[in-house]
Amino acid sequence: MSDETKPTKPVSRRSFIQTAAITAAALTLPGCSRKQKPELTTLTGDFDPLRSYPYRGWEDFYRKIWTWDKVVRSTHSANCTGSCSWRVYVRNGVMVREEQAADYPRINADLPDYNPRGCQKGGCFTEYVYSPQRLRYPLIRTGARGEGKWRRATWDEALTLISEKLLDNIYNYGPDTNSYFSVIPAMSPVSFCAGSRFAHYTGGVFLSFYDWYCDLPPGEPLTWGVQTEACECADWFNAKYIVLWGSNISQTRIPDAHFAYEARYNGAKIVCISPDYNSSAIHADLYFRINPGTDGILALGVAKLLIDDNLIDVPYVKEQTDMPLLVFTGSKRFLRESDLKAGGQQDVFYFWDTKQESAVAAPGSMGSDQKHIKLEGVDPALNGVFHVQLADGETAEVTTVFELLKKSLADYPLDKVAAQTGLPAHEIKHFAHDLGTRKPAMIIHGAGTNHWFHNDLINRSFILLVALTGNVGKNGGGFNHYVGQERVWPEQGFFKLAFPETRKKQRFQNTTLWSYVHSTNRDPHLYGGKPIDWYIQESVKNGWMPLWPKDGRKPRAFVVWRANYLNQAKGNEILESSLWKDLDLIVDINYRMDTTALYSDVVLPAASYYEKVDINTTDCHSYVHPFGKACEPLFESRTDWDIFHALAEKMSQVAASKGLKPYHDATFDWNRDFTQLEHNWTGKGTIKTDEDAANFILANAEETKGMNYELIQEQPQRFKATDPESWNSPIEEGVAYTPFKFQVVDKKPWRTLVGRQQFYIDHPWYIDLGEELPVFKEPVEEKYPLYWNTPHGRWSIHSTWRDHRAMLRLQRGGPIVYMHPDDARKRGLQDNDWVKIHNEVGACVCRLQILPGEKPGRVTMYHGWEKYLGFQQGGWQSLTYIKINPTQLIGKYGHVNFRLNYWGPTGNNRDIKVDVEKAKV
Repeated sequence: MSDETKPTKPVSRRSFIQTAAITAAALTLPGCSRKQKPELTTLTGDFDPLRSYPYRGWEDFYRKIWTWDKVVRSTHSANCTGSCSWRVYVRNGVMVREEQAADYPRINADLPDYNPRGCQKGGCFTEYVYSPQRLRYPLIRTGARGEGKWRRATWDEALTLISEKLLDNIYNYGPDTNSYFSVIPAMSPVSFCAGSRFAHYTGGVFLSFYDWYCDLPPGEPLTWGVQTEACECADWFNAKYIVLWGSNISQTRIPDAHFAYEARYNGAKIVCISPDYNSSAIHADLYFRINPGTDGILALGVAKLLIDDNLIDVPYVKEQTDMPLLVFTGSKRFLRESDLKAGGQQDVFYFWDTKQESAVAAPGSMGSDQKHIKLEGVDPALNGVFHVQLADGETAEVTTVFELLKKSLADYPLDKVAAQTGLPAHEIKHFAHDLGTRKPAMIIHGAGTNHWFHNDLINRSFILLVALTGNVGKNGGGFNHYVGQERVWPEQGFFKLAFPETRKKQRFQNTTLWSYVHSTNRDPHLYGGKPIDWYIQESVKNGWMPLWPKDGRKPRAFVVWRANYLNQAKGNEILESSLWKDLDLIVDINYRMDTTALYSDVVLPAASYYEKVDINTTDCHSYVHPFGKACEPLFESRTDWDIFHALAEKMSQVAASKGLKPYHDATFDWNRDFTQLEHNWTGKGTIKTDEDAANFILANAEETKGMNYELIQEQPQRFKATDPESWNSPIEEGVAYTPFKFQVVDKKPWRTLVGRQQFYIDHPWYIDLGEELPVFKEPVEEKYPLYWNTPHGRWSIHSTWRDHRAMLRLQRGGPIVYMHPDDARKRGLQDNDWVKIHNEVGACVCRLQILPGEKPGRVTMYHGWEKYLGFQQGGWQSLTYIKINPTQLIGKYGHVNFRLNYWGPTGNNRDIKVDVEKAKV
């Protein structure tokens, strides 16, 4: 054998390191230049460290990881607002990985684009599909709820059990004893509509979600007459001043945070207002480490500075807000046409025209013949006290909303605001000046300030700032709230599919109220000297809020899909020990075993995100894209659409076999023939599949006219138009969407009682409670020393991905609570100790992480942890209970009326306080 063919002696790790060290030393010797390198005899020749390695097949294995048979466009139904388009790679029928699709069309060349969109959670969903958490076949409980004892059932057995129980309830107790719960439709409207159609045709109670989770900002319905409207995130780039107020975009707006930070490169300033120094605060030009619960007084103090320093947009305020409208100085009620004329209308309002020196009817109110808000030939006064002659001949004193606002804001001088918020007075003044002079300016708002008891007052105070400065309704400006994937863009198509016989023929229910009344949750506080139960009784009696079932009956069956009700419920242990025990059937439709599924009676296995057909939209961008079926549903799982189709079919069979006559639903004068349920549910056979349903939505909406499922599979499509009944701005070619251009540019009335941005609410309850204008009220009093903070986090979307192996590896692997070092030191606690967090409501036991960025006087646990994921006791909701704000119970006040997910009491938990001690484990 020649020397050339002899195998080279392997180089040991030891000899390699020795040679490298000698070489490095030699290069440092005098006279040894880099051109005169010493000969490295050990490494000469044909060096191949793998020559002696016996197995080379791993290379082919590695290459095969990056091969595939097909690629399918899909997305995630996680209520994160991201709405990110992904490509799923499939080989031999198995999903092997996913990648961001990165092909959103660009809005214009000057705006940063939406590509790529995604996060670390979406990047590992394929592992979730095949994980041990996956539900494989129908289960029927055999032990106690939550005990984890089940038996495998056939689909026919499970569907028969459910159908018989639902029908028994309808005929024996009434259809309103069957309740249905699912969350935000925008993330997967076909799956949502599958269950809502079933509830609709069976007469069940459909529960709200947006207000219950406290994602709804009640200040928007009050001020603007909309559920929520925000700019798409590309419009952040147009701003010159961005205030991150209660929103940690680096963690909760991962696909979109770059728009704000690129705006900063483009000349914008960023302000972050948050008690903790978080991952968004590090990007800010100004960081306010505010005391928890004091955001409202900061906003009102800044409003006072804007007015005092003449930094408001006076023409805008006169035309677009209710500030010039007249109010009786005595009763504090708006001056109405009915006050001035016999037989006059209750919904026509007045301002004082400085040109005519008299009260003039303001255009655009609900009762006005003028369907615009233009100020033609008039100049409304913002200041002053005036006298008007009433219909009975008496003279009354009136003043403007603006005059009352200035008087109210006198309670918030700079020194008081600085002391209460813990912020430097000169920085607050600097903030007010920048907000009034740098335009356009916007507030990006989130759960951090929305989850307080007085969230309506906080919302109204924030909106006041951007209205006084003329920033609402303009690109780059406004109050933009992002909590939950709340807007279905093709809204009319969605509603026609979800509630086909019109929404007027559906029992809707605010979940906060339903959960409170039907459980032993009890709020000990008094409001205006009265317990909350008094307000609830009055509201229901007046027809302001619905309460199902009627006549004091209890709910009997509860069907949950696309949601984790029990995990997210405020005071969930209180609910589990009361409401849960009154329910004789709990059904959970799910692809994984979560807390709600664990405490259910029947669990039906649903297809995961990559195994079904659906569509996906968000308020964060102006595109629609699909879920694609990368493979058929695994094991015995089915899509939500197929599950409710099968349930409708089974209920029709059961009704026929029992010879049930049509049930007369007196509430709607509707004879419900359950033998025809499947026929009705499928639209008389026209909507049988998931894809049929997706195409129905797309075809029946202005926003998606001309689109179909096949088209959006090719590439995300930007919406074509907006339905004026649902939206407040047009879709403009080459322009990022921002709301309220119909009002600010086209001068259409706002969707409020007065036809303007309405900051003054003269409902008797608001006047009695001193909340007719935005004011600051302290958080609800609790006797414990530490605020209990449960924000949205980086490693999960609510409870989804909380149990994912990859996400747990990026944390400490289980539930942890964050505490400032000073608070830990006072309690003798060290990092990683087991601690007990407790108050009068309950307790939980978990690990402690000491975090210098946390605010003293507060502890934080990122929300969503399942109770079985590592708590020694309790869970993150064990310390909470339901608190209902009485002002959120009103109705029959112009634009303020109960509507599902638009107006009703919100769940809230930021006011909760606790203490922490070392646990005995």
